[in-house]
Formats: sequence, C-alpha cells, structure tokens
Amino acid sequence: MNILILGGHGFIGSQVSQRLKKEGHTVGVIDCYHQYNAFPDWEYFPILEQRKIIAANDRTFVGRIVEDKAFEKTFLEFKPERVIHLGTYPNAKMVQNNIDDATGNMITATANILDLCVKHQVRKIVFSSSSMVYGDFKEQIPNETVVPNPNTLYGSYKYQGELMCKVWRRLHGLNYIIMRPSALYGTPDMIVRVISQLVKNAVTRGEMTVQGPNNKLDFSNVEDVAEYFVRATLSDVVDEVFNCTRGRGRRIMEAAEIIQSKIGSVKIVTKPHDDFYPNRDTLNSDKAVNLLQFQPMIDIEQGIPEYIDWFLKQKFYRDNLNF
Repeated sequence: MNILILGGHGFIGSQVSQRLKKEGHTVGVIDCYHQYNAFPDWEYFPILEQRKIIAANDRTFVGRIVEDKAFEKTFLEFKPERVIHLGTYPNAKMVQNNIDDATGNMITATANILDLCVKHQVRKIVFSSSSMVYGDFKEQIPNETVVPNPNTLYGSYKYQGELMCKVWRRLHGLNYIIMRPSALYGTPDMIVRVISQLVKNAVTRGEMTVQGPNNKLDFSNVEDVAEYFVRATLSDVVDEVFNCTRGRGRRIMEAAEIIQSKIGSVKIVTKPHDDFYPNRDTLNSDKAVNLLQFQPMIDIEQGIPEYIDWFLKQKFYRDNLNF
C-alpha cells in the first residue's frame, strides 16, 4: 500500500516508517520540521538527520498541513491508501506557550486532513491522540470506555481531534483508528519529556528534581508504541479507540533511581506534583493487545539505560551541554 505519514520524520513517525518499509509498503512522509520555539538548531538538526535515516521513506513532502491547498498536491502525487496523522505538538506545555500556532496545527490542520482523506478516497486514517484526554485518572486503570475529561489545552485539542474523526466517519464514511499513547521515551528523542529531562540534568548537573516522586506514569518506549501504530494501520480493524502503552504504571522516582544507578553520583531532589499536569498512572491497553495482536515488552529497566547510552554518545550534546 501507499501509506502517508504526517510528521513522519518525528519521534514516533520515523519508527513507524521504518517498520512499514520492512513490511514492503511504500511510505510517504510530509513534515514541516517545526521546532515549536523550543528546540535549538544544534539539537534539532542532528536528531532530525538520525530520524530521517531511521525512517528510510520513499518520498518526502515538505509543507505545513494547515495549508490545505498546498497539502492537497501531496495527495494528488502520492495517492495514499492509508494516512497516519502524527504531525502535531509533542507536549502540553509547548501548546500552552504557543496557543495560536497550536490551534491551527491541532484543529484546523486536522479538519483539512480529514477532508482530503475523504476527497481522495483514503481507506483509513490513524489519528495520534494522547492519554492526556483522560485528565486526572478517576479510575485507577482507565480503559477506553472511560469518558475523557481533559484538563489541559493539549488534552482538549487531542480529544477534539478524536471527535472530529468520529464526525467525519458519520458524515462521510471515513474509517478511523484513534491511538492514545502515554509517557513516551526512547531514542532518538530531544530533551522534551520526563526521561530525557531527568537524564540531561543528571549528566550536566549531577542532580535530578522529581516532582511528585510517588506519582506514576505508564512509561512507553517509542519502539513499542510505533509497533502499535503499524498494527493499527495494517489491520482490518476500523472505528476503534486504543490505549497503546506498556500497560504498567511506574513511579517517577523509580525512573530516577534507574538513571542514578546507571550514571552514578547523582543526587535526587523531590518536590510536590506539578499541578499543571493531570495525575496519571497505568492505562489498560488490553484492547490493543488483543485486537492488534501485539504485546509490548520494553520496561524502563531496559529502555532507560539504552537511552542513556545513546545520549552520552551524541557529540552535539557533549559540546553544547559541556559534559
């Protein structure tokens, strides 16, 4: 099949592209290489080059998905049969810091994409949502029957994207799959998520600050999450919502202690939970495990040391962070 990945040179997208290529599919990537006013050039471009190598996609289209007329040329040229929408902001605070741009990127662009999928007879769209749609976990282990109640702008925009997929299905017959990952980490990632920030501080300052040490996150390695997306894209399953996580909540303090044991001589400072973020924990991903026939296997005991090994080898980090 011809499969188009929006944001295909991003963290998840590059891994998804690599796997689809190995399965024998033709992969197109569209990316605007957005730095979100957050990633310095010295970090962004070396990691982007690594992601491009990982992706190994057949075609690359450069452009902003919010520009529907320019974006349509990609559909006309590539003729995608399935579309994976990963072209979005990577976390909640970035959205809060760039509200105008994020609104266009996450709402207007999604409407454009859904319209183009209908117009060009795409068989199915796979939409990347987030565990942040749940807000504070009222259930200890929420499954997909729990009604979302987002309490961040990021979570509310993700949930709006889910609702839009369902509206386009009802009005236009566009098949969808909605994926809800959580607490991503792995290589090659930029310093933007919990694990990468802890590692950076451990290496450069010899000290990590853990906010809410007893709080739990369902840390999910990007390789496992990418495989979930591949299975969702290639399967005949449609019109479903999936949690797609490791399915095992771990205390943030546990993650910090693994980093400490790997690096050594690192102090851990604890502070109260950051109220900006919802309280989260384990997600029930049994539905995805059963219907998509994939069991994630990478725990933080394996994934964090692998990330640290990669981080320490990056010359651009050593040169610019002075370690």
